[in-house]
Amino acid sequence: MTQQNWGPWQKRPRSGELVRLARAWDRRVECPSCNVAVGRACRTPSGYPTDHHRARRDAAGPPPYEQWRKEGLVPELDQPRKPPAVLQAGRAAAVEFGVEQSLADAAAIVRHFLADRLALTLGDEAALDLFDETARTLVLARGPEGAADVITVLVSQVVALLPMLAGPDRDPEVAYTDWLRSQVTHARRQQREERRMRAEQ
Repeated sequence: MTQQNWGPWQKRPRSGELVRLARAWDRRVECPSCNVAVGRACRTPSGYPTDHHRARRDAAGPPPYEQWRKEGLVPELDQPRKPPAVLQAGRAAAVEFGVEQSLADAAAIVRHFLADRLALTLGDEAALDLFDETARTLVLARGPEGAADVITVLVSQVVALLPMLAGPDRDPEVAYTDWLRSQVTHARRQQREERRMRAEQ
């Protein structure tokens, strides 16, 4: 069974409200690496949200953590905290299905994404941030080995679903490759459109 590690979400200073403040601070400037606009998350070359690039963090400068603490914007780290919702959902799923924690965690995070799948489809920035924070919370809590178990479970579930999505007349690998290429093409088209709109402003 996957070892549970509650330390990261209890004691890491960069969690919850502090993460949101730091992201907002970095997003005050455009990213020199991916040219994303102010207020938006950085993007990979394929158009998917990613951690802020080093060049953007350098351009934004160090976040004023001490000032935020003095202003009461960040909760004290020694205050008792409830486990994050995704960890509670993972424990509940383990009881519900009677399975090991890695499978329960996979079910919990998929359910979390499905609950707001419209925002995910539309690329809503606030929703993407919440999804990213949920995944990060789970990875930090489970550690490298536990996170690897969850990834293995999620990939195996995707592979199991592919034949149903591809249909009886298509090869699942070909169907997945075509779908992935269409997603990358769509994301790059959106990036070009955003750059064009910024240039016209």
